[in-house]
Amino acid sequence: MISDRLSHLQSEVKCYYDQLAGKEKAKRLAEDAEKVRIQQGIDALKEELRSVERDYWTRWQTEMRGLTIPEADAEIVASQLVREVESLEIEPAVQRNAELMKVLQEIKAELSKPGIPAAGKLKAAIPLLPGLISYEMELDTEGLLRRVFPTFCNFADKLKK
Repeated sequence: MISDRLSHLQSEVKCYYDQLAGKEKAKRLAEDAEKVRIQQGIDALKEELRSVERDYWTRWQTEMRGLTIPEADAEIVASQLVREVESLEIEPAVQRNAELMKVLQEIKAELSKPGIPAAGKLKAAIPLLPGLISYEMELDTEGLLRRVFPTFCNFADKLKK
């Protein structure tokens, strides 16, 4: 069970965030002469918040190491997880395979486009919020190199001949 100290630290962290939100709102609404003083208060509050959060996470880590779950509770959680996973498996395998084949066909069509060899394509994904949002882009590396380094590419083409 979570200790009283951990619960207290959690409520302290919440209070600090509430105070911080209030001070940041006050700073947005304040006159220019007052903004410096408010920012100093915000900085001091953030320092206090870091200290309380450090205590909170240290305490949380310590308590989680010593946490034991009774067998009966573990069985209930496990059975609920099994039901959830089974409900995800309702979609027939044939439909999943058809979707997979469709995606593979799209990939093959992209790679077969004339003008750009598959070796000259680069597809990159940059995670903005890991696991949730990512920015994906496709880049024609050969075309990019020819635009950025035309002299080098001309020299490389002469060497090929």
